[in-house]
Amino acid sequence: VLPAVTTSVIPMGIVTRTVRALTGDILSQDFVEALRAKGLRETEVFRHVIKNAAPTALAVMGLQLGYMLGGSILIETVFSWPGSGLLLNSAIFQRDLPLLQGTILVLALFFVLLNLLVDIAQAAIDPRIKRS
Repeated sequence: VLPAVTTSVIPMGIVTRTVRALTGDILSQDFVEALRAKGLRETEVFRHVIKNAAPTALAVMGLQLGYMLGGSILIETVFSWPGSGLLLNSAIFQRDLPLLQGTILVLALFFVLLNLLVDIAQAAIDPRIKRS
C-alpha cells in the first residue's frame, strides 16, 4: 500500500486542485445560473458542469499519469520493487548503455501513446474540440 500511496499523493493533489478550480470557474458562469433559474435539480446542473469540466480534467489526469510513470523509477528503487524503474536504475549503475537506451525509449513511447489516447478521448468527449 505504501508505494501506491507514495506514488499517487502528489498527482492526486494536482488533479484535485485543478478540478476544484475548474469546477468553481464553471459554476460561476451564466449558463449555470440559467439552468438553476430554469428549475433544474442540482444533480442535473452538476451533470452539465461535469460535461464542461471533463476534457480539461482528462488532460491533467493524462499528464499526471505520465509523470507518475517517471516517478515510479524512484519508488521502485526505494521499495525494491521489480519493474522498469529498477531496471533503469540497475542499467545506470552497471553502465549498460543499450539497456538504458531501450528502457528510456519504451518509457518515452508509452508517454507519447498515453498523450495520444488522452487527446483522442478529449475529442470524443467534447465535440467542440476539432482536430485536423
